[in-house]
Amino acid sequence: MDEDLKRIAQRIRSWRDDAGLTLQRLGDLSSVSASTIHKIENLQTVPTISVLLKVAHGLNRRPSELLAEVEVGRKVSVTRSAERPSLEVVPGAMAEHLIGMIPRNKLDAWRVRLEPGTGAGMGETPAWHFSGEMAILVEEGAMEVEVGDETYHLETGDSIHFDSSLPHRWVAGEGLPAEVIALAVMPERLQGDLRERVAEMTGAVAVPAVGEKDSAGES
Repeated sequence: MDEDLKRIAQRIRSWRDDAGLTLQRLGDLSSVSASTIHKIENLQTVPTISVLLKVAHGLNRRPSELLAEVEVGRKVSVTRSAERPSLEVVPGAMAEHLIGMIPRNKLDAWRVRLEPGTGAGMGETPAWHFSGEMAILVEEGAMEVEVGDETYHLETGDSIHFDSSLPHRWVAGEGLPAEVIALAVMPERLQGDLRERVAEMTGAVAVPAVGEKDSAGES
């Protein structure tokens, strides 16, 4: 039993650190107090099954992973075309989430349909930036993509791939709507934030996961 408790404590702490979650943030996601999680991680209490279920859920982990001799995870996520969640990101911008999430997920993919003049970081909105990479493929219409101090005009069929730590904006050109595939490799904290937004705006029951923004200007 002592070895099992140590394994549980170590995994909770390790998973929380990997996700960049504070005790308070994990407490919010799992509905377990930060002090209780602290005591579990430091072997100061014997958690109930109910508490462990909540903490595992907050970490986007299966409860069975807490006691597995070898750490395992849900390494495959299949999203059926009819089950893709969609949401209005901003007025005039509809986004369809194309892939599901797996633990320690970094890749994300969206199909975004934009009315003319709408997009990410438009108008007076701060430019986006986060540690990772981003690629945009224009399927219909035209896009203006600003990365750092450069602006790139993309037509149908064009694509751009850039370091997303640079401040960036991407907005549909004037005249016709645009449709793009947006791919991003980003920190787990930002992935969790996006997951929560999808759940909130679609009414879906999403698995709570990692969840804090990586830096100012992220969205």
